[in-house]
Amino acid sequence: MAATDAQGTALFRAMRMIVLLGGAILAAMVQLAILPAMPEMGAHFASGGLDGTLIAQNVTTISALSMAFGGPLVGWAAGLVGKRRVLLVSALVYGLAGAAGAYVPDLWSLLASRLLLGVASAGYVTIGVSLIGDYYPDPAERDRLISWFTVVGGIGSLAVLVAAGWLTKTGGWHAPFALYFSGIPLFVIGLFTITDVPLTAGEAEAGPSGAILRAWGLYALIILISISMYTVTIQGVFLMNQQGITDPTITSNVMLLTSIGTIAGAYAFRFVRPALGFGLTLAATWALLAIGNAGFASTANVYLLAVYAGVCGVGSGFMTPMMTTAILGAVPPSASARAVGLAMGCLFLGQFLHPLALTPLRVAFGLHDAFLWMGAASLFAAGLAVAWRFMGGQRAVA
Repeated sequence: MAATDAQGTALFRAMRMIVLLGGAILAAMVQLAILPAMPEMGAHFASGGLDGTLIAQNVTTISALSMAFGGPLVGWAAGLVGKRRVLLVSALVYGLAGAAGAYVPDLWSLLASRLLLGVASAGYVTIGVSLIGDYYPDPAERDRLISWFTVVGGIGSLAVLVAAGWLTKTGGWHAPFALYFSGIPLFVIGLFTITDVPLTAGEAEAGPSGAILRAWGLYALIILISISMYTVTIQGVFLMNQQGITDPTITSNVMLLTSIGTIAGAYAFRFVRPALGFGLTLAATWALLAIGNAGFASTANVYLLAVYAGVCGVGSGFMTPMMTTAILGAVPPSASARAVGLAMGCLFLGQFLHPLALTPLRVAFGLHDAFLWMGAASLFAAGLAVAWRFMGGQRAVA
């Protein structure tokens, strides 16, 4: 398969890159766009004795469930109707279903629109990343763009939070839903810039199912790393509260360092991966998570907590491009959409499994020691990755 990025003018290539990388912002926006609106949304739905806070949380997070199942589903659909069609439909549905949250008449319609939004987001990201692999088959160029995909997502997260907060303040809890309309201009641009890349005869004959099954180890790694990397993100505020740090401004600023760390890690990945190779980059990812998780439990100093949150963020910034590029390198182009879709499903599955994995530790030892156990497990995994690298495992991953 030949890269198609040589087609068209510089403007054409730039507009297509906007479409491909724009999926990172769309994915970040799914939950973050309405996060500042949750208190007002909760108050709105609290009438009639309902738990408005719980309802607002469910409205915000229910899309993660459909994203977990939507990735593999959309990857399978792309093999039937083509990646271009799936990407365009995903962009259109994202814009319409997301913005519909401002207009739907009742809670059940709102929840349904959020489920559709999750599927559309999973579809857009899955196909966008897969097309990066199609358009840029050179491993170095592909790794560079995948790292930029994560960087764009991190920067977009910060911008979305600022915009959503301003919209909520000026227009109420309905206003931030307007941010989801951004899927529409991406749909329009994609109509003129996105094309399916024809497969060669050898690629067309390659069995996608067999290739995906052979990459089972990578999918298991995504789940395991996800369980560890969400420790600070999901549990950090609760641990800080136990340590007497209850000011929402302080806790949110500490947690913000995870996003900043993710941006830094994703940017550094383009230099780290070529220098260390997959095995040692994997070991470094585990080590960063070990230091971040254990360090976060070892101090009540706000500045050190922010540092350790940032260290976890750097590990997360390594993880996404590392595993995505490894999967794209392990499967033929005919299987890339399904493979990336399954990877996204595993990422959200790990997020879902995190509380289930941590709860027994928290009940048995307390939340503080649960962080330490998660750090110890991550450090053990880092040691295994180093051993695997020097025992020849590096050859198993492109």
